[in-house]
Amino acid sequence: MAVRYPKNPHFNPLQMRTPDYRSWQEGCAHDPSLLEWEGVFYAYSTDTFGAPNGYQIRRSEDLLHWEYVGPAIDMENTAELYRKGKGEFQAAYDWCVTGEKEVGFGVCTRKDGSMSFWAPHCVRGTDGKFWLYFCLTGYFGGSKSCIGLAKSESPTGPFRFAGLLLQSPAGWRTPNCIDPQFFSAEGRSFLVYGSYGLGIHLIELDPETGLRKDGLTYDDFRSGKCAFRAYYGVNLARGSLEGGVVHYHKGVEVLENGRLVKKNYYYLMCSYGSLSSVYNIRCGRSESPEGPYVDVNGNELVCSTDLGTGNKLLGSFRWDGALVDFYCPGHNDMYVTSGGVDLISYHCRTNYFIERGMSRSANFHYLYLGQYAFNSDGWLVMNANRYAGETLQPVSREDLLNISAGNFEAVLFTQGYKTVVSKRIVLRPDGTVTGAYAGKWRTYGERDILIELDGEEYCGVIMPAWLDDQGVAGLTVSALGRTSGMALHLNSTNRI
Repeated sequence: MAVRYPKNPHFNPLQMRTPDYRSWQEGCAHDPSLLEWEGVFYAYSTDTFGAPNGYQIRRSEDLLHWEYVGPAIDMENTAELYRKGKGEFQAAYDWCVTGEKEVGFGVCTRKDGSMSFWAPHCVRGTDGKFWLYFCLTGYFGGSKSCIGLAKSESPTGPFRFAGLLLQSPAGWRTPNCIDPQFFSAEGRSFLVYGSYGLGIHLIELDPETGLRKDGLTYDDFRSGKCAFRAYYGVNLARGSLEGGVVHYHKGVEVLENGRLVKKNYYYLMCSYGSLSSVYNIRCGRSESPEGPYVDVNGNELVCSTDLGTGNKLLGSFRWDGALVDFYCPGHNDMYVTSGGVDLISYHCRTNYFIERGMSRSANFHYLYLGQYAFNSDGWLVMNANRYAGETLQPVSREDLLNISAGNFEAVLFTQGYKTVVSKRIVLRPDGTVTGAYAGKWRTYGERDILIELDGEEYCGVIMPAWLDDQGVAGLTVSALGRTSGMALHLNSTNRI
């Protein structure tokens, strides 16, 4: 059967921030998470510059083009209420409120009653309502934060306060209680959260209410009625990382001793390093929701400064000659559509406007989607190209060679964080690799590929893709180093 390639998605042109936030489309969507309801997809995101501070909601019917809907939480003309102690989210505001004299700059929850919510995650709850997990922080770069739950009868809100789940004081003696992500599996519900400092943590939730299963409060912890671990939960990953998300996959096919076996894994993804210069997406897996989550070498996920353990799936890169680069991708969600498409939503920056003298900042976050799959070792691999409606399907060795006479652009990540520019290689019919990298390759199964470069084996998946920099459909390979844990991405090309 012939490979079915995606058609031209006609992505909206990237644009800088403008005063009309309703026209931003995929632009300025920081920390995006997805929800599907009644045939429509919704993206919930942060933006604290120029848009209403109660989260942005966008909608899409094709996952390719997005339009602004409105704020999830109505914050218009509420500052005076919070300043007087009468706001709906008053408990969150009171915990985080910070004076300018306390930190000098970067205040997010201000004494004038204004505030901005960060990193939302919305799911359909067991009570039929939509559960929006929110977080609030006192000031940028601090741990004076809290996480709570708000509910609505509609995915577009308005969302009403339902309670606080976690609070962290200033000083980094506890996890930073931001970046909440809900997930459920095997009849249990959990919340993943945390940013830098003491890393990413997990608590169990009541599946009926969406609140803490144990009912503990910060006063219980502060008064000594419960221990640190009881209140803040299990530590899943440590160091300079954030934006954790866990997704459970049953029946992942793994090739062991020439035989396919099915295994159940929890996959943890998170973002490493400085969000403005280093951000990259890493992953680990576990057979238990509480971990330990490990990479290809069996190491638990740790980020020290900007580098660390964990399988590196995506970082800053550019296809050679492309006008637009992928810069600091991160803070992703994992979502499986009703049609069975496995997607990662993430925000990504670009240096395009800086390089053309149109801006001095790359502080525009774009909503990108990428399809993910599992290699024959059972590790998650991620399509480096933006999702264009393609589906996973059988791809033969002949398909791979015929699409471009074996010519490919290769992006090979390392522990470093500088932008990787693709290099040209050739997959030759005799099974050798020539060009910028030398080695050998072979295909097996329906879409599996093994590429050996400089003694490292990269185990990957062949997928159809829209190659936006070339303006054509083609094939891409997303692979993972078996000992390095670094991703290798190939795009077919007719450029010789």
